[in-house]
Amino acid sequence: MNDTTCNGWRNTATWTVNLWFGVTWAAMADDGVEITPEFCRVDVERYVEELVGAPQGGNGFVWDMLNLNGADWYELAEHHCAQIVEG
Repeated sequence: MNDTTCNGWRNTATWTVNLWFGVTWAAMADDGVEITPEFCRVDVERYVEELVGAPQGGNGFVWDMLNLNGADWYELAEHHCAQIVEG
């Protein structure tokens, strides 16, 4: 099944990441932090590493279950950068 939309986002992975991190990124953007696709991805990866205790690519159930490659990091960054402009 190819998921093409989820609550206005490209797919479920992107929607879920925004659900959990979007408010924080919006506040950071309001404080002048540049929200880039790389920033979003690294922020999520660090968060999961803290929870799981193993870096991505390591053996672990949680990393295997995550679909971080399915998230559209560009859409997320663009959404939160747009909030600064629209402010």
